[in-house]
Amino acid sequence: MSYIGWILIVITVAVIFLYKRMTKDPEALTSKYKATKIINIDRSKSLNLIKQALENLGFKNVTLNKEGNAFYAKTKFSMSSWTEQIEVKVDENNNETEITFMSICSLPTQIFDWGKNKRNYRKFERELDKLLNENY
Repeated sequence: MSYIGWILIVITVAVIFLYKRMTKDPEALTSKYKATKIINIDRSKSLNLIKQALENLGFKNVTLNKEGNAFYAKTKFSMSSWTEQIEVKVDENNNETEITFMSICSLPTQIFDWGKNKRNYRKFERELDKLLNENY
């Protein structure tokens, strides 16, 4: 009888991984937040502002991929969601830059994030707006 709790945990984790494999979506069931923002400056200037905003917020390992259309970063450890992976995609349309921000929990079995992913976006958005007001 004392093993029932452990058996339920193992079954739950197994179901989560099986679902991810069956749907071929590694992000399925993992807590995440995605938002899009459009800013009225060209892509090259926006890349510098996005990188500076991510670094100002204390995100670790801020890198731009080789094609130059996405930044990747990682948050610090917290008890609410351990860490999150941050991805910021950048696309240009007629002198406007479309920014797609996604924050996803690093732990693939984490279904609840207690609002941490959304708070990551809100902080990023405030910092980016502050930098835009200071520079443009």
